[in-house]
Amino acid sequence: MKLPKYPVWKWRIALIVLVAWICLDGVELITSAQVQPPRRRRGLMINPEEIKKKDEVTVDVGKSLVEIAQRAGRQSANQMVDLVLVVDGSLGMKEPGSTIEARVVDIVTTFEASVIDYQLGLVWFQNAGKTSRITVKPLQTGLIEMEDNFRNVPPPKFKGRTAGHGLDAIIEGLEELQFRSDAEKHLIVVTNSKLKTSWGGGSEQNQVVGKILDLCKRDKIRINIIGIGEEIQVQLADYTGGKWYAIDKYQRKVSRAPLIDKSILKIDGIFRRIAQHIADTVKRPADIVFVYDSSLSMDDKVDEICTGVDILVNILDAEGLDYRFGVIRFWARLGGGESSIITTKPPLNADQVKKLFQRPRTGDEHLLDAIMEAVPKLHTPEDRKLVLFIVTDEPSSSGPETDYTFARAIEVCRHADAQVYAIGRASVRPANAGQGAPEEFQRRVPAATNGQHYIMPGTEVPFRNRLIQ
Repeated sequence: MKLPKYPVWKWRIALIVLVAWICLDGVELITSAQVQPPRRRRGLMINPEEIKKKDEVTVDVGKSLVEIAQRAGRQSANQMVDLVLVVDGSLGMKEPGSTIEARVVDIVTTFEASVIDYQLGLVWFQNAGKTSRITVKPLQTGLIEMEDNFRNVPPPKFKGRTAGHGLDAIIEGLEELQFRSDAEKHLIVVTNSKLKTSWGGGSEQNQVVGKILDLCKRDKIRINIIGIGEEIQVQLADYTGGKWYAIDKYQRKVSRAPLIDKSILKIDGIFRRIAQHIADTVKRPADIVFVYDSSLSMDDKVDEICTGVDILVNILDAEGLDYRFGVIRFWARLGGGESSIITTKPPLNADQVKKLFQRPRTGDEHLLDAIMEAVPKLHTPEDRKLVLFIVTDEPSSSGPETDYTFARAIEVCRHADAQVYAIGRASVRPANAGQGAPEEFQRRVPAATNGQHYIMPGTEVPFRNRLIQ
């Protein structure tokens, strides 16, 4: 019996239809696999898209402007503020530059609502052909005057793919503008590029930055930066008591800024950095207790330290921190004899603290004795954070009869829930110290308590490779 014959073309059509159906079914499976369903975590539905949106950094240039203006108003002792905008006029700054111009009204509203006697100025910098053009508009009062300053920038207002010389613009503004001596003085530098100078790079650039810092220190001017995560921008803000803000969501503040010679950082600069760190990290009322070396070697540093206390007060007041002061003074007989320790518990004001600093004693000092014997007696209330602020120009030691150790002193600080800062000396490791010898207390205790350690200026010569830890 012969099987019926079917045309070959019919078999081919059937095979093509079958293959097409299989391919379409596979595409559908792959597509559905690529769309991730919400995940469950402990009974909760989690959408991956929502997590991504939550983690995105939000940046608002206008909000940053208002925050700087508000802080300047709080920092002003007599309700007077001189504020200067230093704006990058390159083509890539057209959108943020227009935002700055539009939000000047918010700065004016902030000052007028707080009854602040204010003046606003403008420094505009950009490339113009082969040269860098800098336009300085004087400090004036009023919104109309500031809007005219922006309108009267020589055209084209935004020019060139690269920024002009921002460091030169800052210096020109500092030298030409007539700041009032009694006013709280702030610069706000706005750029999405690196700050450059016509002098060149390397050591020449460092000289320009050093000159800016000298001018700011002389006239008590703070520099705020709305910019990129460049070391120089962070340094200018940190060293002058201003703040750095990101100009867009892609910027992150660099953790360290090692470019400038550390010798620029004097005692007042160290106090400024510590004050800002306290304001940023201490989130409840604080008892700030100075552990102060009252030996005679500190006598030539008292004036600078008292200036540092004033800076500390200004920053903490501006940041709205509830704080009060106390002092632990320590010294010893000549030749490393028995310690003398006097504790004055909070509350003290800044003037009382400075008077206690101005009473040096003849003799040596034993920091570990002061920590071990005075800190447990402070009895800081539970609702207040204890902040210990060590100030000394000598390494840590203990008296001949006490023999306290580094480790025990650190545990005392931890038990008191203290956040410890130290301006002191780096470690001097004895020649006969074994491998297990402990590191210097002044370096270890801040690291163990979320504090900071700095070298006292003038004591860093033997430690050139470790100026700032």
